[in-house]
Amino acid sequence: MILDLRQNVCLNPEVFDTLKKISFSKGGDFNQLIGEISEILFDKLDWCVELPASRNTMQSPLFYHFCCIHLIIELMHSGTTIKKVIVDSSELSKLIKKLKEKEGHRFEIDGPDYELPSFKYYIWKSLGSISEMWKKKRLQFKAAMKTKNLATDPPRSDLTLIDQFVFPNFITKERYYNGLWDKLSQEQKQITYFVPTLVMMRDDEFESVYNKLRTSERNFLIKEDYLTFSDLLFSLLHLFRVWFIKPPSKEVMGFNFSPLIREELLSNGVNESALEGLLNYRFAKRLKEKSFNLSLVIDWWEGQPLDKGWNLGFHTYFPDTLRKGYIGYAPRAMELQLRPSESEIQYGVAPATIATIGEKFSCEMNYTDQPFRTETAPAFRFGHLWDNGVASKNSFEDYRILMALTTMVDESVNILEQVIDSELVENKELKFILKPHPTVQLDILKNCLGDKWSPRIQEGGNTTPEEIRKSDLLITGMSSVGLEAVVMGVPVIVVETLSGLAHDPIPESVPNELWRSCRSPEEISEAVDAFMNRSVEEVREHQELSASIKNDYFEPVTRKGVQRFLKL
Repeated sequence: MILDLRQNVCLNPEVFDTLKKISFSKGGDFNQLIGEISEILFDKLDWCVELPASRNTMQSPLFYHFCCIHLIIELMHSGTTIKKVIVDSSELSKLIKKLKEKEGHRFEIDGPDYELPSFKYYIWKSLGSISEMWKKKRLQFKAAMKTKNLATDPPRSDLTLIDQFVFPNFITKERYYNGLWDKLSQEQKQITYFVPTLVMMRDDEFESVYNKLRTSERNFLIKEDYLTFSDLLFSLLHLFRVWFIKPPSKEVMGFNFSPLIREELLSNGVNESALEGLLNYRFAKRLKEKSFNLSLVIDWWEGQPLDKGWNLGFHTYFPDTLRKGYIGYAPRAMELQLRPSESEIQYGVAPATIATIGEKFSCEMNYTDQPFRTETAPAFRFGHLWDNGVASKNSFEDYRILMALTTMVDESVNILEQVIDSELVENKELKFILKPHPTVQLDILKNCLGDKWSPRIQEGGNTTPEEIRKSDLLITGMSSVGLEAVVMGVPVIVVETLSGLAHDPIPESVPNELWRSCRSPEEISEAVDAFMNRSVEEVREHQELSASIKNDYFEPVTRKGVQRFLKL
């Protein structure tokens, strides 16, 4: 067997399933490992906002490498003959070499062979990144300053702050807390402020974005109005300070795992999420200096470094203020970072209360004893689910298949390739509509596919919920849009990419009649045929199931729910 463990490289199904099983069983061990290291390093602010500390399996390869070690051991102990192992990490390559020698196995190891950079080289390499980020952030700060005359002073007492992202096409148009503002009284609106983090903006867009935010009917508290250039410099110098983070030795299966952590710390380059996390920390400090009194702080919780900085800042400077994390989407399997560890809560880098969008998600968050509390909050992004009930298309004359893609370009390209290779696109009875993720441009996907791109694939011009309602079937990847479609009465095909970790987007409790997981063009073709040929009775039964699942996993947006969520 040639075992290619590089990220984004597909494994054979049997090996992938073994890796998947390992990842589901070893999450607790990994959490304990990072927790023990963090307890030693939590006094270092820069560690708190780094990817290894986040346990974010969507951004950091650390847990994947952790599972790869266990995979190789399991394959060797099962008698599998390994001819070669290919990796993309120098420190992982060194660890596997030691493992091979200890177990007395002979196989080739193909991977990078380099030493960690010297201090001088690391600093020299970081200067370019710091210069580039300084230029971009300075322009952003200047744009905020230039538009500050449009701002009104917020009240200093009993404020509620709500964290959210702002990016192109969703500046004043709500994407994260739909319906919340409308459920507030005029008095409640006066003390409720959204705190935007700008992402994916061009340098020449900053000024117009701030103009729109400051003149919106909703209240926005602009972080850059309170932050200083010294705060910006502090965050940028993080790249230098990372060098001095030395993880203590911790063993995995008898081998020191810390060099892999050190490698990741020194290999990331500019981690904008970490820089934003440090700015969030300083933002809380500046609010304290301005004598703000806060009653509630809500973080759009994804367990990212910027979330850690946000929570640590408000924990430090507003220790008596209630903090909540809100998971405003359907969490996927293997998102270890969404469940705060005991040490993360103890040191304040994570909220002690996690709100989910549905009762079932809250129950699943509590599947074992957890150091945090859970509560159910309105599913703000999914309020449309109660507007029109379930979709009810039956005609096969124009069978619409919506492909809703994810933030991951590699995964999105894989989905398109498999659908095209299934030859379904050439079927005149089928109409294919494409909905890229808002953060991914269609031209990027077309360029990746090259000559393989089919002109029969049309881009959907409506919102994703509107496109789902017009469709007979949804094809997606590890996106929460899959569960969204299921509860709208539209069957779903999840194209599973056999690389990395398995981020299953639909909970196991959702009946298999409503969705299928496919790994090949042939399986996609079979699934499409099965869903196309459902009987009228099957469609009716599936829609009844969909309505039941909606009630379990999504809480409607009501005035009472909003009041409870905001502690009003």
